[in-house]
Amino acid sequence: MTDNGILAQVPGQFIAQASQTLPPAAAAEDRDYDVEIDAGHLGAVRVTFRKQKLKRAKHSHWFWLAQRAERV
Repeated sequence: MTDNGILAQVPGQFIAQASQTLPPAAAAEDRDYDVEIDAGHLGAVRVTFRKQKLKRAKHSHWFWLAQRAERV
């Protein structure tokens, strides 16, 4: 298992807020994206996202998955 830093301590609302600043996952390059946010009581946090693909039957959907968070 990889170390995900303080990701478990970052409230979901801040993860969602950070993901909204990223380009559409379907059109984004296949690489990690870092976003710095103010995560309330945690202060400044850098969240690392990677795009993921969900396939179900004939349909697929790209979305952002938070991989790691660390204090800045």
